[in-house]
Amino acid sequence: MLDAFSVLAYLGGEPGADEVLALLQKGEPWMTLIGLGDVAYIIERTQGAEAAREVWANLRAEERPDGVPIRWLPIDDGLVQRAASIKARGGLSYADAFSAAAAAELGCAVLTGDREFAVVEQLGIQVRWLGPNSGGNS
Repeated sequence: MLDAFSVLAYLGGEPGADEVLALLQKGEPWMTLIGLGDVAYIIERTQGAEAAREVWANLRAEERPDGVPIRWLPIDDGLVQRAASIKARGGLSYADAFSAAAAAELGCAVLTGDREFAVVEQLGIQVRWLGPNSGGNS
């Protein structure tokens, strides 16, 4: 499960970008539209609305020039309730709580370098930490 941190690291060529690229090229990348919205607002705030629209279009495309299509987990009542419960425990943004809830639903790890995700490990949700010094435990 991609979160905003991992996508932004990839887009910015930051540490861990190669791990995200590998997943985008050969893996089975998942994301939620809530996470994409998180990416879009950050890109718009830092690079402008046109850049945000381009990133949105690239990530939502059925045929992506740099890899396989991202799979999108539908937002339903169960996912919203699970995300709200994770958010209620504190430590994560609402968008990140959706990434954690989606990973739990799919039985996969969240790919991130965001240290705030340490709280979801305590809930039994897997986190795959980007880069060797990202602050994660696994």
